[in-house]
Amino acid sequence: MTPPLDHGPEQEEETAVPSKTGRTLYSRADLRKVHKISEPTLQNLWSDRENNGHPPVAETIDGVMHWDGDVWAKWHHELQRQRAAANTTNPPKLDGDPEEMVGPAEAAKVCGFADSTTVSHYVRNPPEGWPDPDDWDELPTRRRPKWKRWRLWQYVAERKGRGHAGGRPRGRRGLAYPYQGDERLMLARQALAANPGAKNADLIAELQGQTDKTYSRTVWNLILKSAREHPEE
Repeated sequence: MTPPLDHGPEQEEETAVPSKTGRTLYSRADLRKVHKISEPTLQNLWSDRENNGHPPVAETIDGVMHWDGDVWAKWHHELQRQRAAANTTNPPKLDGDPEEMVGPAEAAKVCGFADSTTVSHYVRNPPEGWPDPDDWDELPTRRRPKWKRWRLWQYVAERKGRGHAGGRPRGRRGLAYPYQGDERLMLARQALAANPGAKNADLIAELQGQTDKTYSRTVWNLILKSAREHPEE
């Protein structure tokens, strides 16, 4: 019998380093530990690989899927950056080294906040999805939190309410749902109405040809998701 391709965390092996390539291969358990991402999220990312460009399995070891650690991290950082850009109406700062540690002032720029006051408030009273600091600077009179850029990108990408930090149901412009009033949402609704039952992957190529500016597959997936959830204004 062919062994299963995936197992639960208790059956996954430690990080493997193939002698021929020198690559570090991560199982799903390794990814969960290194990137602090939940098992359901990792499963969803893999299930949606046709749309999000998830890296292919690099090697299967004892029936457990493993991915190239560097390739996976680069892909995930870019995915979070794209999702963050698609999920805010403010001008977030989404460049720089994903692994760089930043303090409250830079974190505010990353998230599109007016200043670091919001960040300081979130450290004391974190909203849903706000990341715990990755490290702290020990200053003479206080401790200053620091985050990796990619973890802030992930927060902006996944926070509730487009363009609004803190998880409240409506955005800063009063949006009831993501992309409300956006011309691209209208195009997505029309495409779904004309092709009932079609998958996002089948619709994106058509939608990309209907706008002057080219938007990524990640952006169109988010727009189609909103169109499915809100077929009418």
